[in-house]
Amino acid sequence: MKKYIIGPNMKKDGLFAGNKFPRDIIDICRKKGYIPVYIHEGYIKKRAWEFIEDYYHLLKISPRSQVIYIDRVHPNLARKIVFFILKNKKADIIPLLEDIDPLRDSTISKRQKEKAIKKLNNSKYIISQNKKMSNYLKENNVFVSTLELNVLDFLSSKSVNPIVKNKKFNIICYGGNLSLSQSGFLHNIKVRADDNIRYYVYGKGEGKNNLPNFVDYKGSFSAENCVGNLKGDWGLVWNGSSLKVNVKDSKSKYYDYVSPHKFSMYAVCGMPVIVSTTSAMAQFVIENRCGIVIDNIEELPKIINSISAEKYLQYRSNILKIACKASKGAYTEEILNEIGKE
Repeated sequence: MKKYIIGPNMKKDGLFAGNKFPRDIIDICRKKGYIPVYIHEGYIKKRAWEFIEDYYHLLKISPRSQVIYIDRVHPNLARKIVFFILKNKKADIIPLLEDIDPLRDSTISKRQKEKAIKKLNNSKYIISQNKKMSNYLKENNVFVSTLELNVLDFLSSKSVNPIVKNKKFNIICYGGNLSLSQSGFLHNIKVRADDNIRYYVYGKGEGKNNLPNFVDYKGSFSAENCVGNLKGDWGLVWNGSSLKVNVKDSKSKYYDYVSPHKFSMYAVCGMPVIVSTTSAMAQFVIENRCGIVIDNIEELPKIINSISAEKYLQYRSNILKIACKASKGAYTEEILNEIGKE
């Protein structure tokens, strides 16, 4: 049986998760014998050749093959042609969920949500990001068996020095999309001089402007260059405009179901993570003792100042174990090995 991996052909200049995750997945699958088939991220008006080109590439897939499809927030047309062609070829379709439309977009209609979810029932398996995402699918009438990544891989040949010389561990790093909808919480942070903490912020977007005291904008760079350039003692895995998880904020609730790529980015940079108690990563962090779990960002000064150097270094040692796996593609490889047993 031939094996294929379908995904976008991304360049190496994207910020943070923007294009690194699908590129890494394709590289990992290629090493395991999967043949890449590239499709466009979306279709630009008046450029019908993009659709035709994708259709032509997909037609080359051999019948009854095993096909992993990196299922992003593609336009419906792109997803439609993938499932249409693969179904006609009687292929084993295995979506790897980079995103689920209804989770990211709260404005999506009930009918659109049902269509997006229903399509997944044509799959052989579904590669989900974590158990909470798998449960969400089941609650929405997806009956296909799921396999969980738990952590998104972040390929990197660089590594951080496991030994740290500083004695204070009070710098919190936040890297990612700095749109106000995704990182608006940064503008609500209140830090006093005697809190003894500081925030370093990286990325692009309007959220980088007019930041509060002790929240410093440090620039942006490609995800490929984060090791050695991303500075901080802790990596903050947060989303939305609220300092605490807000059920009315879809951006905030989004992290309750996904394994954020920034979690892996912080890991390869040697930073223990900070996640919310309701997040999909909370249990993983607790079990692996690789960071702290909070209800509200306002808790951080007290919590961080109470953590001893010895405890911090244990957190760091544990996050580096996760980084070792993520930087080599081990989490995805484990899933591919499971699929290969069939």
